[in-house]
Amino acid sequence: MIELPERTRRISASRLHEILLAHDAKSVVDPFMGLPTHLNYLKRHNIAVHGGDLLEWFVRVGEGIVVNDLTILRDSEVAEIVEMLPGRIYPLDLFKAWEGVFFTEEQCVYLGVWQDNVRNLRSDGQTGLAILGLWRAFCYWLQKAQNPDDMQDIPPSELAWSYIRETEQWVIANMRRNTVRQGDVLATIGAQRADALFLAPPARNSFRSADARIWMWEAWWQGNPYFTIEHAYRDSLLGARAADPPAYARALASILASADTYPLVVVQTTEARLSDLEPIVRNARANVKIVAPHPFEVYVVATK
Repeated sequence: MIELPERTRRISASRLHEILLAHDAKSVVDPFMGLPTHLNYLKRHNIAVHGGDLLEWFVRVGEGIVVNDLTILRDSEVAEIVEMLPGRIYPLDLFKAWEGVFFTEEQCVYLGVWQDNVRNLRSDGQTGLAILGLWRAFCYWLQKAQNPDDMQDIPPSELAWSYIRETEQWVIANMRRNTVRQGDVLATIGAQRADALFLAPPARNSFRSADARIWMWEAWWQGNPYFTIEHAYRDSLLGARAADPPAYARALASILASADTYPLVVVQTTEARLSDLEPIVRNARANVKIVAPHPFEVYVVATK
């Protein structure tokens, strides 16, 4: 049985929005965006947002709720995602390696069906919305496996339908250009110009303790149940340096050095990690202040 952490990181989108407003920042880049619901919040509040990540499923979701201004999924299109379509040959054994370990036989079959159906959608926006909805169904199953008596038994198609229909609420236009890209942190920072850079860098060795749902959903999207998160981060700037404190610190310093054109840099961390990160930020920026509303939610706010 896998353990499901309460969170992999704590970001208050409203708090970040307050910090951006206080510095008159109307655009922001987040190269460690993860699941970009916070970027959707900022988009709703008329901030131009640009996100990046190494995991492809995060980027696909970003195409649905960050880049996408208009596209939704109609009922007929949702039906084509959640059901096994007549005449199509499905890879029913694609996720058999998870059977009896994480999921039932029926659930593994549906994971293969959904993966195939989603890849046949007609637009990036629709694909992103579908992945987000199915991700929630996937998380429901994992949670129910740990608490079988506390959650309802819902047929897979019905569960997926309800979650995918809810993704429509994330679609909004802000009359700004919003982007997401798959790539390492330095490439994302260099690809855009914005008023602010938001950094929520992973802690050292965090890849080894990452929320299982994160890497498993990337494995689902890749169609490879044996995929591990190390595959994605092996050649990244922080991945190779995660075990060595001096190398990790130098990598963070290089990220801040690459952000010289950004008037504002906001680094999100925790109280426990603040003593490691704050000196690096102060070495890169003249003006630094700490906003610490919660031990798990600390912001190092730096300007030139």
